Amino acid sequence: MSMCEDCHAMGRFGSCEDLFHVLLALDHQRLAPWGPLHGVNVACYYLQHPSTVPTNTADGQWTMIEAYSTGGLEAVNQIQRRRVAQNRRGLFKPDDATRAPARMHPPRFTIEDLSVDGSFPARGYAARMNTWVSSVLSERSRSSLI
Repeated sequence: MSMCEDCHAMGRFGSCEDLFHVLLALDHQRLAPWGPLHGVNVACYYLQHPSTVPTNTADGQWTMIEAYSTGGLEAVNQIQRRRVAQNRRGLFKPDDATRAPARMHPPRFTIEDLSVDGSFPARGYAARMNTWVSSVLSERSRSSLI
């Protein structure tokens, strides 16, 4: 068991990267509750694990988190549809994203918490995702009370 340097998860069920791969496998089955929230959980993971992605991706991930927090899954789906259409036409250009603020507070909820026991059970998954999004938002807020 070793603590994650990015999010400080304890590693009770493996590394955060291992958990992320388990979650991606569930996502790619395109079944509820995991599949519809794929873009949101990828954004949460990358924002909490900045050492795993290029720094220029944070703004796009932040756009997804803000869209979900203000407009729900439909707002995220609109962003994803636009990105897919642009990619198909070879016209992808990054959104005019709001710049992702720097992390100001440590995570209070991580992928380890989302996983419950390492398996990401369906029961309560949507509520846990909402908690993860809230955690990511509060980590990057001047106030830690979001």
